[in-house]
Amino acid sequence: MLQTTKSQGEHPCYVKGCAGTRLRHSASNMIEAMSENRTAGGSMRRRRHTAKEHGPDPIDIHVGRQLRLARELAGLTQTDIGKQLSMSFQVVQKYEQGEIRVSASRLFQLATLLDKPVGYFFEGFEAAPDAPAAMARSEIDLVRAFRLIRSPEIRQCLQRLLQEIGGASSSIPTQTP
Repeated sequence: MLQTTKSQGEHPCYVKGCAGTRLRHSASNMIEAMSENRTAGGSMRRRRHTAKEHGPDPIDIHVGRQLRLARELAGLTQTDIGKQLSMSFQVVQKYEQGEIRVSASRLFQLATLLDKPVGYFFEGFEAAPDAPAAMARSEIDLVRAFRLIRSPEIRQCLQRLLQEIGGASSSIPTQTP
């Protein structure tokens, strides 16, 4: 197994070989040497799943979609979230697209900011694959407008009206806030 050495004055591409000799390697050779798939005992180990090679993990994509939905329902922009949590809007964008994983501490901060339980970001992950992936902009606007109605009676009337228009079964219980 090759070990990198970097003493004062040495170039970072010098590698100490098994016999103690120093070999000069290109950056690609170093990366290859450092990412060997063998453990110390010589047995093979499973390669790590990386977003670059294999695409984003389905859970990361789901968490990102939930983050975007919660952000839009709260009426916040990616920039608003970024400023409040001291990060760039690009990081929020990458979270939402599942390009980078949201750490546990950052997920907790996002949940607190968006007034959601941490579990919200995982809700519906086991849903059937034919289920709609995300709410359309018009649906989000409708929910936001509905939440602005203060009267429980008007909310209930609107809910019944929409169920009738949509042909929903009368067995669906109406919720009062």
